[in-house]
Amino acid sequence: MICSCGLTSRQNCQEIFESILAKEYSDFRYAKVHRLTVDAYCLQHPEIYMISPKSFAAHLTGMCCAMAYGNDPHLRRILQQWLNGKKQLEKPPMLTSFGSLTISHVTNAKDGAEHAKLINEWAVEVWKAYAVYHDLAKSLIETARRECIAK
Repeated sequence: MICSCGLTSRQNCQEIFESILAKEYSDFRYAKVHRLTVDAYCLQHPEIYMISPKSFAAHLTGMCCAMAYGNDPHLRRILQQWLNGKKQLEKPPMLTSFGSLTISHVTNAKDGAEHAKLINEWAVEVWKAYAVYHDLAKSLIETARRECIAK
């Protein structure tokens, strides 16, 4: 069965993802891009990882934070706080194409620096695929900021 990201096998794709996560969990040189890895992978596999409107918002705003806001740690905390608990969100229609690169793009990284470079290249392609939702992501981020300030 072909994977939604375009790889020939869903199982192979998941195995690659899990091996990359294991590397990021076990080696600090790889860990700095972990959140970006997860968001890019989830955005390419919405049928598994973005079933709810809340998970859609979490990964879309996470990727937006990385791509448009310099991965600001303060903004990341605001987003986590905002998404904690019940949210009335709507999930827009899912895309059918998720970028020209997949998780397999990063499998041959020789060290942490190259790993980060390849993860970023992949994430940029995924983010481009979601261009139709860039304004929505920024709007959700602004909502999160307003609501967290109001608390």
